[in-house]
Amino acid sequence: MRRIPAPSQGDAVSHVFLDTSGGHLRLYLNGDLQFDARDERLYHEPLALLPIALAASRAPRRALRVLILGGGDGLALREVLRVAEVREAHVVDRDPEVLRLGRGPLAELNRGAFRDPRVRVHVLDAREFLGRARGFDVLIYDLTYPDDVAGAALFSVPLFRKARAALRPAGLLGVNAVSPELTPQGFGCVGATLGAAGLWAVPYALALPSFLEEGYGRWGFLFASPRSIARAELRRLRLPEGTELTAETVLAATRVPAAARGAMEAAPNRTDELLYYLHNAAPLAWAAPWRALRFRPGPGEPGPRLTAAQGFARWLHEPAGRRSLEELLRCLPLSRRGQTREALLDWSQHAETLLRELDLRAFVDTALRRAGELPRAWVRELRALRARIRDGLPSLRDLLEHAYRVFAIYLLVLLLVNLFFPDNLYAKGFSSSGTRSSSSSSGSSGESLPFYGFNFTAPGLRPIPYGFRPSVLGEPAWAPTRQPRRVFDPLGREYPARNLALADPQGTRRTIPSLVALTPELQVLESGALACTTAPPGYQCLLEPGRVRVLDADGREILALLPPRELEAEAPVHLDAQGRVLERAIQDHRRWVEWVRWAAPLPQGVEAISELARLEAIRKAVETGKGVWVTRPPAPAVTRSPRWVPVTPGIYLEPAQYAHQDPTLVLVHPDGSVHRRPVAPPTALTDEDRFVFGVLNQRLTQGRDQSLAGPVARWVERHGAALGVSPPATPAPRS
Repeated sequence: MRRIPAPSQGDAVSHVFLDTSGGHLRLYLNGDLQFDARDERLYHEPLALLPIALAASRAPRRALRVLILGGGDGLALREVLRVAEVREAHVVDRDPEVLRLGRGPLAELNRGAFRDPRVRVHVLDAREFLGRARGFDVLIYDLTYPDDVAGAALFSVPLFRKARAALRPAGLLGVNAVSPELTPQGFGCVGATLGAAGLWAVPYALALPSFLEEGYGRWGFLFASPRSIARAELRRLRLPEGTELTAETVLAATRVPAAARGAMEAAPNRTDELLYYLHNAAPLAWAAPWRALRFRPGPGEPGPRLTAAQGFARWLHEPAGRRSLEELLRCLPLSRRGQTREALLDWSQHAETLLRELDLRAFVDTALRRAGELPRAWVRELRALRARIRDGLPSLRDLLEHAYRVFAIYLLVLLLVNLFFPDNLYAKGFSSSGTRSSSSSSGSSGESLPFYGFNFTAPGLRPIPYGFRPSVLGEPAWAPTRQPRRVFDPLGREYPARNLALADPQGTRRTIPSLVALTPELQVLESGALACTTAPPGYQCLLEPGRVRVLDADGREILALLPPRELEAEAPVHLDAQGRVLERAIQDHRRWVEWVRWAAPLPQGVEAISELARLEAIRKAVETGKGVWVTRPPAPAVTRSPRWVPVTPGIYLEPAQYAHQDPTLVLVHPDGSVHRRPVAPPTALTDEDRFVFGVLNQRLTQGRDQSLAGPVARWVERHGAALGVSPPATPAPRS
């Protein structure tokens, strides 16, 4: 419900604490309150019942299908099941610990919701499930507070477009948003994002006593639909008996202060703009007069991607009385977890160390020699600073507390402090002295969070709405022969590198390293080829126009398959987007290297230059990959059954018609031919059989299809030794 930092990539478990002190139940995840049993109905009733009531009024004779994303505690599900028209309810939560609580200690509170035969539970990431969800009447977005990049991605235009695709044309979406009172810009950003995804949305604000006690402020939902939600529909709402909601209270909750229209003007969250608004919030006075507000479908304006240079320029043009440290920090582009004002204030504590290590006079003289490339206001301040330090440096107190103009230059110097505190730029998490930049948000445990750096570009240039994270902390400076252990996608998310192993006819083995991730499923190799990350252990898959090549661990091709059309369509699009990101990153990095060329002999200078070489190598690989996809062979005509479930590119599972039967494996070859084979083990093993077993076993071990448990066990029983898999030990008989 509120302020849960999303688990790290691949980690689905949060820290859960169920507080039963004081005679009532409170659930905390990662230290943040999720609900208090005394008032949780005030939260869950509108979030669940309002969209269902609207959907029922729009299709009065339809049996409703409901999808809940998050909500593993079962409380939103409890409200959904109160509606007799609901035929089936799907709960998608990736945290098995929360689901365990929902089925156990919270079962009394949620009225045993998970025991209802209409319920289907999926232990999956919401993004994975949404990609294939279709035909739902109601979608309830009971996801956690977007406190970092991964969390913000769940409230992005691409995800809301998938949510729209999952709904029927008149379906309803209920979104747990953020506080419209404390973070009105963030709330407006979520509304604008729904609009950019083609949805009409109306706000809903409520004062939840437990949230107010925690300092979370008045809370907000957004209710959206591909079809406009008229206030007349809200007046005619028919809600289940026993609910505290009425049509009148719903109408009142959808009205906001008149000032909210201006306060909530924001760009859609295409990547991580939402974090910018949440970290730079200006609270809204929640007072009359009240006005109705709606968010309309539309493209939305580009996000506020202020650069550091633009932030300084804006601050310098403020009246003298507003040039305070707080005002300076307010105009900087703080858009990622760890980029908080507290982090920058913490940096100011290191000013004395900085000034000892940096020759400030040499810096000012060098900057003035390049004055033609600087804003005039900066030049004036640099000259004033040079005059002040001519007879000696000012005291630290004078520098930081009284000379705020000088402090602006100090923050400009922070862009150069990568030489001494490398966590300042390009997402390196440690300084040269071995300490991490920290913020007060890291709690009292002493664990710090990395700082993700400024977007250092010239004023007036519109930054590309993608991030880039070229370096890996703790790894040596890049060289063409080094094989990275990790790669990053355009949003800075980290993945294990899928380096390609090949063997020539003479048996010489060589490895082609992976350089960058396009998506969670695709990585670009140094050769420009695209590696699929969905291959089972011991195998490699390469995506090429018109085919997927399956290679064994030594690089021998054992099978060719026809990739899905959508995967082929995505590849050139992502390559083109990555190419633009790289071009911008290289331009910025070249300018950066020019600034620090005088420090090239230092280890940090060597690292900066080697990073530029790495970026250029990645760009070369991406350009090579783009060339491969310029022309593609016409796709063969293949009729894919809607019952086929994708397993890996080119391979599908066809579920059995009856419970006692096994599913069927479907392989589609590049010429369009379809080969069906049973999932039962063959009499003798071929290379293709070994790969098929790897695919089946991977899907089973990932918990995606329990219908494969029996077939996989038979494979192990018959060919376990040849497959390198031991059958489970038979328990000894009890005496």
